[in-house]
Amino acid sequence: MRRAHSPVQQPGVRGFRAQGLLVAAAGLTVLLAAGCGGAPSAGGNVSATITIAAIPGVDTAPLYLAQRDGTFAAEGLAHVVIKSYSSAGAELTAIANGKADIAASDYGDIFYAQSRDPDLRILSDGYDAAAGVLEVLTWPGSPIASPADLAGETIGVPDEQLLPGLTGSGHPVSLDAAAATEVLTNYLGNDAESVVWSPMSEQQEITELAQHRLQAALVSEPYIYEAESQFGATVVLDACSGSTADLPLTGYVATSAWVKDNAPAVADFQAAMARAQTQAAMVGQVQAILPKTTGMSTEDADLSTVGSYPTSTSAINLERVVRLMSNFDMISSAQIPSVPPMIVKRGS
Repeated sequence: MRRAHSPVQQPGVRGFRAQGLLVAAAGLTVLLAAGCGGAPSAGGNVSATITIAAIPGVDTAPLYLAQRDGTFAAEGLAHVVIKSYSSAGAELTAIANGKADIAASDYGDIFYAQSRDPDLRILSDGYDAAAGVLEVLTWPGSPIASPADLAGETIGVPDEQLLPGLTGSGHPVSLDAAAATEVLTNYLGNDAESVVWSPMSEQQEITELAQHRLQAALVSEPYIYEAESQFGATVVLDACSGSTADLPLTGYVATSAWVKDNAPAVADFQAAMARAQTQAAMVGQVQAILPKTTGMSTEDADLSTVGSYPTSTSAINLERVVRLMSNFDMISSAQIPSVPPMIVKRGS
């Protein structure tokens, strides 16, 4: 979802997970000293500084709640540095190169990377889909009246989680696109893969949709709300419905070597995120933090549809993502990653 944009400013439009809202180029470092908000838990050693690669957005809101409220320090992490990146792929490269310790990344990128270099470990589930968080929209009066009308059409798709080596013609190019294609098979059968996915920023998707240069666009919040409120965009398809309902979208990962060498920090991070995920489920918590972390307007934050923030990691749920990607040849049958060994259990 998830999950870099360079928005063209319009009245009321503020970038969600936007490169333009990261204040400067991707890679700008935001020092978040979690120690300012509380003291370490009694009897626990304070872990060393950890660096987390993330794209500010709805899915990573608990990360910033944990920083704001001193949750990291309360669980034993003295300092947390959050580095902003422009894409999920860039985040995973950062942890592979030692420029970050943990990445808040898209599961499509996580499992794609794991299938080629099995070195990632999942520390915490991050964000799961709910109805209305990822939708295919069209403009009022468009000839696209139902999902069946999308056969052979070019659909805009967010570009921040594109998987390398995949093209937009005949194959999904990201987890978002795969979820939408899966739902489309209910209407089009094998013709669902006749859709051409055109990667671009979500802001560009909305602009081109408003100007009728795109017939349809796959977007997340707050762009769904913006398109509907600004020019009356209509929903053609909910990409996370039916077999893709509640699909896991993002999670927190680190390399196996870092996990092995930093067991106390891993445990502290998991404890802090479990608390933050619980807090994020409370009414208004996510909406309150989003204007500060993403730059979106208060109205956009209040009216955006939000998914769920799991407090535990389910191998069965994550295997749904792997199967979905495998079904569309995004992962070859010879490289399908095994999910259970990737999950770092709390307390282990």
